[in-house]
Amino acid sequence: MKESDQTRFDKLVNWAQSHGARLHPSLEVYHDDVTKFSLRVKESATSLDTGFIAVTCPLSITLSYLNVLIDGPFVSSSSASETPTFPVRFMASLPPHVIGRFFLIHEYLKGSNSFWHPYIATLPRPEQLGSWALPAFWPKEDVDFLEATNAAVAVEEIKSNVKREFKQARKVLKEEGFPDWQDYSRVLYNWAFCIFTSRSFRPSLITSPSSREQISETLPERCVVDDFSVLQPLFDIPNHSITAKYSWDLTSDPTSCQLICQDAYQPGDQVYNNYGMKTNSELLLGYGFLLPETEQLHNDYVHVRKRQEDSSTDKPKDFLISLRPFDHPGSLAGRARPGGLSSRLQSLRQFSHFEPALVDDLASSLSTAEEEQAIDQPSSDGDIFPRNPLLEGLVGRIKAALTAKLQSDLQKLKEVDIAESEDGIFAVNHNQQLALEYRGQCGKVISAALEALGN
Repeated sequence: MKESDQTRFDKLVNWAQSHGARLHPSLEVYHDDVTKFSLRVKESATSLDTGFIAVTCPLSITLSYLNVLIDGPFVSSSSASETPTFPVRFMASLPPHVIGRFFLIHEYLKGSNSFWHPYIATLPRPEQLGSWALPAFWPKEDVDFLEATNAAVAVEEIKSNVKREFKQARKVLKEEGFPDWQDYSRVLYNWAFCIFTSRSFRPSLITSPSSREQISETLPERCVVDDFSVLQPLFDIPNHSITAKYSWDLTSDPTSCQLICQDAYQPGDQVYNNYGMKTNSELLLGYGFLLPETEQLHNDYVHVRKRQEDSSTDKPKDFLISLRPFDHPGSLAGRARPGGLSSRLQSLRQFSHFEPALVDDLASSLSTAEEEQAIDQPSSDGDIFPRNPLLEGLVGRIKAALTAKLQSDLQKLKEVDIAESEDGIFAVNHNQQLALEYRGQCGKVISAALEALGN
């Protein structure tokens, strides 16, 4: 690690620990070219057995919308200031998650005068775009490499939402005559969005019941605990492993969140947190990385949206198509989806790469009343799926609908005009290489699902 980086993180650890945080004495902040900053076991330390406390973060050093309400660290509800950080109209007209991002900008602009300066100093610098920009804020020539993928659609939605939020928020600051309102730039808002998106936690998951009660007393009416997210200094350093065993202890110290590692680690090992069963599409958009495919594990899924009949009130349903069958041991994110593998149609291997809820949804849309009854009838020969000639037509229609969708998506992937070198598609930077890896895996998912449908 560079000496300047070491100094910044030493100051962070010292500041955090002076306010009640703890870092296991056998752990250190480490940097490498692949995973960047992380936690690892010191090479001079002994092995760590399961159940050790890696990091403890008290609520008093977290940064979020809560701090805007009291214009400072959240120590107790009695410490709440009657005057929040921003004007009353700003607080009343914008959602909590937007206000929280503006508060991060506010503290960044305060520099060393901010209570959180030791923490903010370790975050990627706003002017170093490549160190923090998620795909929604990549240059256009990099975003083009995502064309015809799920991520490309999401990127446009995120950009539109963030642009709208920023314009509305800064307009209010300007009209209210807030000091130095012009310093709250779009680049800083994009930066704050990426910091919160890639590092924050849901309050309900990292606060104890007593802390949540305290938080609820501070929140304004019509605002609930999970209307915003929370940055946790130190706690956000460990990288993600989808297989890492962990727990977040909220009871040993009700004022803090403790990361308990349920894996054993050797000296020099990187110590992981687990961000949950997120697909590579979600990891790319929210964190800027992908999990590579291995023999034991894959994290490659294509997301399929189906809009509801009343699109004004319901969000589109989101379904997954998997590189490997959903019942494969390595399909961890797919197997963790709500509903599990309950679909009777899932017993047909043609549908094994499709989320059971997607197959059920199509069956519900395409089936006749007779076919619906036939699906629910028990099989006389013990098969999970009844062998009924009446259902052959339904299965055929489901296969046809899925095949048409996938063939169309695969053709769109192939039609994208990406510059090629003599040796193939040419990526000139990390973003483009990441996008190429992602679109390549999307193609593999679609091809695998089409192959299954043909059997």
